[in-house]
Amino acid sequence: MPKLFIKANEVAEKDSFKIFNERGRCMYYAKDDFIATGHRVKIFLDGTINEAAYVQEKNTRMGSKFEFAARDKFGNIARDPYTRMQKYEIDFDENWLIEGDAAAWNYIVHRGSLPVMRVTAQQYLIPGQALNLTQTYILEIPSEGDILIGLTFALAVWALNKYDKRY
Repeated sequence: MPKLFIKANEVAEKDSFKIFNERGRCMYYAKDDFIATGHRVKIFLDGTINEAAYVQEKNTRMGSKFEFAARDKFGNIARDPYTRMQKYEIDFDENWLIEGDAAAWNYIVHRGSLPVMRVTAQQYLIPGQALNLTQTYILEIPSEGDILIGLTFALAVWALNKYDKRY
């Protein structure tokens, strides 16, 4: 099962951060840009300026939603406007549901009854990247072909929790 790692302090404190694989090799880097129409997180292949995916804020009457796209897959995520609980409306070609605490990076994404992705926050030493343990976000994605859309979706959830100030 492929895994991606993101140092938590980089996500919380910086506008750009790197995403590593389980061998400690940087696979992607992301930059959070604020443009006239809202926040946009661009995801690039490491060592290039080729944008591989993005997360874009869209404002609606009901609040913010975030569009996420990677290759030929795209969708939207927004908070459920009818509840104060941590529920999300996900418009994606596959029926996804978040179970757990997405604001704290501890959740599982299901497609029907099948787990699509597990996201956890824990103390972890990314191989070759640090001499001490740091809080790390770990994305476990069962299918190699879903790595980029899984990363993009996780960053859309992060952006929604960070920038939608209604809650």
